[in-house]
Amino acid sequence: MKLLFDEVIRNQPEEYQTNVALNGACLDTTIVIVDDDPTGCQTVQDVPVLFSWETELLEEMFSEKVRIFFILANTRSMGEAKAVEIVGHILKNLQAAGSAANRRYLVISRSDSTLRGHYPAEIQAIEDGLSQGKHMHCLVPAFFQGGRFTIGDVHYLKEGYFLLPAHKTPFAKDRVFGFQHSDLKEYIAEKNKEKIKPHQVLSFSISELRTYGPEYVKKQLLSSEAPACIVNALAQSDLDVFAAGAWEALLAGKKILFRTAASFINSFGYIPVKEPLAISDLRSKSGKGGLIVIGSYVEKSTLQLEFLLANTCIQSYELNVSSILKGSDDKLISELAQALQAKIDRGQDAVVYTSRELVSAGDSPGNIEIGKRVSRSMVRLVSELTSEPSFIVAKGGITSHDIACHALRIQKATVTGQALPGVPVLSYGPGDELKYIIFPGNVGHEGSLLELYRKLQH
Repeated sequence: MKLLFDEVIRNQPEEYQTNVALNGACLDTTIVIVDDDPTGCQTVQDVPVLFSWETELLEEMFSEKVRIFFILANTRSMGEAKAVEIVGHILKNLQAAGSAANRRYLVISRSDSTLRGHYPAEIQAIEDGLSQGKHMHCLVPAFFQGGRFTIGDVHYLKEGYFLLPAHKTPFAKDRVFGFQHSDLKEYIAEKNKEKIKPHQVLSFSISELRTYGPEYVKKQLLSSEAPACIVNALAQSDLDVFAAGAWEALLAGKKILFRTAASFINSFGYIPVKEPLAISDLRSKSGKGGLIVIGSYVEKSTLQLEFLLANTCIQSYELNVSSILKGSDDKLISELAQALQAKIDRGQDAVVYTSRELVSAGDSPGNIEIGKRVSRSMVRLVSELTSEPSFIVAKGGITSHDIACHALRIQKATVTGQALPGVPVLSYGPGDELKYIIFPGNVGHEGSLLELYRKLQH
């Protein structure tokens, strides 16, 4: 059932007003966010992101007492067994680096706000890697900039004036990570194959958070033996209250593992939500043209691409997915790279996108492999460019990760802020001069890509 958003807001208690202060003990702990694709840094600023998890790099983070950083593991592009293997490797390296630097750390699993991902497998892999026994699993999928809210234990996506239950959206029909329930208690039961029953899940309502505050959260968490909990949230202040109480419970010895979307990171890491960056922070001063690369196949990405092409004269190039899968794209990619380079060197912008017709293998491993092969073609295309564009916008989780790692060879970057709400800007290279903008496939409205492009042109 759809809900009218404004009516839902009116029917809730006033937001919790007392300022939630940072507990000083939190500063002695580094928060490590293991992100299953590159988009989860979409609400923070001045935070390091790592595309590699070698022990030496992690030890550097811990030795510098970095308060919070992301590891972009890209596990959503993998099968479950490989994802668990990667998370296990990350945890092993974290343990070695933390011991060497004598630094305490806490791990958060960041995943998609539309409930797609390897849950509970990744949480269990983190739990195994920590070797600290059983933890309460806490799901917090709210992501306000993307219109994701949880009310009455049901997770919703805002579409226009209405809230649509998540299981009724195209995201729930994902070929790999589909699901049938928007009620998070039922979702947890579904994904855990009924090993956790809905009645066993602890829930924090919006009314409880706004009426009783952090102390109530602390007491409930410490007294509960529930294997999992969920957090309802309509505003950042709701997550502020929960995060403050959760910190107190953790410091008192409660074992909790968080599986969250982006907004919780701000509350738990005490990072204020800021306005999008100015144009001067979005592109380098090289005078070169810019490049937009679109691999995301979700309906919203297609609508945004079509709207961009219909309302600008930007040069566009299509990569045919069927040709890629047949292995007949080598010459096409080389010729396209030359054409793009000529455009970029003349200071002109271009967009490259995969053909929009969905090609399916019929099973999850096959569909994951299709995504990888398409992404590899995009990587080869960007790799053949002989000079850096003044900006690169990458749309799609697998696409943006693989271009960063394998084409641009970024190991470490800094999230400087957002180009639009929910669209992170990474700075890298000498003096952090080069700009890489990650545009998640499920963020924004029909005109958002056009809005970003016009901002980049000013």
